[in-house]
Amino acid sequence: MSNRTIRIGTRGSKLALIQTEMVEKALKKKFPNIETERVIINTKADKDRVTPLPEFKGSGVFAKELEYALMSGEIDIAVHSAKDMSVNIPEELRILATLVRADVRDVLVYRKDLGENIEDIKGRIIVGTDSPRRQYQLNRMYPLFECKSIRGNVPTRVDKVKNKEYDATLLAAAGLIRLNLLEDKELNYHFFDENEILPAGGQAIIAIEGRTDDEIAPYIEAIKDEASYLELMTEQKILRDLNAGCHEPLAVRAKVEGDKLSIDASKAFGEGDELVVRTAHQEGDFKEYVELAEKIVRELTI
Repeated sequence: MSNRTIRIGTRGSKLALIQTEMVEKALKKKFPNIETERVIINTKADKDRVTPLPEFKGSGVFAKELEYALMSGEIDIAVHSAKDMSVNIPEELRILATLVRADVRDVLVYRKDLGENIEDIKGRIIVGTDSPRRQYQLNRMYPLFECKSIRGNVPTRVDKVKNKEYDATLLAAAGLIRLNLLEDKELNYHFFDENEILPAGGQAIIAIEGRTDDEIAPYIEAIKDEASYLELMTEQKILRDLNAGCHEPLAVRAKVEGDKLSIDASKAFGEGDELVVRTAHQEGDFKEYVELAEKIVRELTI
C-alpha cells in the first residue's frame, strides 16, 4: 500500500466513536505505522431525532450516507454497527472485516423504584423501543409492558428512563458495555437470555465496509475475526432472502463454535390477537452456511 492516511467514516455519536477507536486500535496493533483520520458523517436519521425509525423509507438509515461517502471517495472505510446496515450492499462495496462479536443479549433498563427484580414490576409500564423484533418477544413474556416509540442515542434513551419519560427501555448489551452504562445507581438492568429475546441480525458486531477493489482492502481484512464474519454473512443472507429490513419483526442468531454453525430465528406475522410467531433452528458444518441459511428461510416462510 502506498503511503496514505486511511480515512475512516463514522457517525458522530459517542458509541460510534468508541467503535471507531476499537477499529483504529486493531489496525495499529497489526500495522504500527498505519495512519488514520476520522471523518464524521451525520446521517439523516441522526439529524431527525423525532420521526420513529420504522417510518424512515428503506433500510440501513444509519449506514447509507456512509456508503455514499465510500463510493464518492470521501472516505476509505466505514465503521458500522452491523445490525444498522442494509443487507443489500452496493456492488462496488463489501464488508471487509468484522471485530470479535460482543455480548448479543438485550437488556431491559428500568428505574429501581419499579422494583429490584423484573418479577417485582407490577402492572402496566411504558417501555421505550422502536424495534418490532423486541416488542413481539417482550410482549410474549410480559403482556402488560406497553412498548412506545423512543428516539435518541443510547445515553439519551437511558436518560429518558431516569427522567421518567419512560419506565424502561430495551437496549443491546454490547452498546451499554462499550459506553460503560451499566453502573447507574438509579437503574436496574435485566439481561434476557438469547432463548428469551433473540437478537437482531448483526447485533453486537462492528463491521468495516470498504471498496471492493481498493488497495487497502487486504490490510483491513487482516483484522477480521473469522467467526463473527461468518455469523454476519449467515444472518445477512437470511435477512436478504426474506427481504427483511432493519425494522422487521425478525430475529436471527448464527453462532460459530469450532467447525459447527447453529442458527436460530423467529419471525412475527400479524398483530394483536392475530399475532403468530414462527421459529426455526438449523445446525451443521460452518462451511454449509448458505444451505443452512436457506433452510431457515424456508422454515420461516408462510
